[in-house]
Amino acid sequence: MANNEQSASLRLMNQLADLNTSLIELRLSRGGNANMTTSWITNKFRDSEPSTLRELLSTMIGEQLQVTTPFGDVSGTLISVQDDYIVMVDDTGAQALVRIDAIEFVSEL
Repeated sequence: MANNEQSASLRLMNQLADLNTSLIELRLSRGGNANMTTSWITNKFRDSEPSTLRELLSTMIGEQLQVTTPFGDVSGTLISVQDDYIVMVDDTGAQALVRIDAIEFVSEL
């Protein structure tokens, strides 16, 4: 695995951990319970943890994402993960193709 891909995967895993903590805090502040959020993360990676950015993105198909690249941000629904690019569709129905090796950061919306 290339260093850039490892670094991106590590950043994404850290981001997921931070997101999980934030969601737990939000649910607790609204009277919910933490198990609702932790079970989502646990179910998402039940069989095995993704080891590449591509594998991680494959678990996020159908999710609303914001992807940061050196060329700017792309927001929309992730509809496909190919060998070297992803396909997202925005609110207007326009599709965007983003090379996986250009992705610096991914966040769920």
